[in-house]
Amino acid sequence: MPRKSANQIAMEGVVGPDPWKYERPDPPEGMPELAAAVWRDVVSSMKARHFTKETHALLARYCHAMAECARLETELARVGVGLPAYDRISQRLNGTMTVALSYARALRLTPKSNLESRADGRDPRRTLGPKPWEWGNEPEGRKKPWEL
Repeated sequence: MPRKSANQIAMEGVVGPDPWKYERPDPPEGMPELAAAVWRDVVSSMKARHFTKETHALLARYCHAMAECARLETELARVGVGLPAYDRISQRLNGTMTVALSYARALRLTPKSNLESRADGRDPRRTLGPKPWEWGNEPEGRKKPWEL
């Protein structure tokens, strides 16, 4: 084991053993398994440290709403179309989906609310296709502005 410097020994009491523990928080204790799975999916799909401590309560509500949507969708598939229960479950599902969407927007989980560059509506670091200068559809005889 390598030796520790005097600065590292002095900082051990100030900084905890794992300062990056809250980059991707674990689901809270007592959360149902379906909601905890939604929590893990959401946290792993976002950037590290996207969810700070003050957003955990809202994230928990979002996860519970998404779990309820999944449960209602299963129930809706089980119930036959045209029955009174179908209409009641469908209305409840629509309301729950609306609430879940509002939580997702507040947490900046939706693609539109998650953009960093609002000037042109795209996130420059998340482009999947070729860059405009890589398209290669320029005519051969045309000079570029910096070549004039």
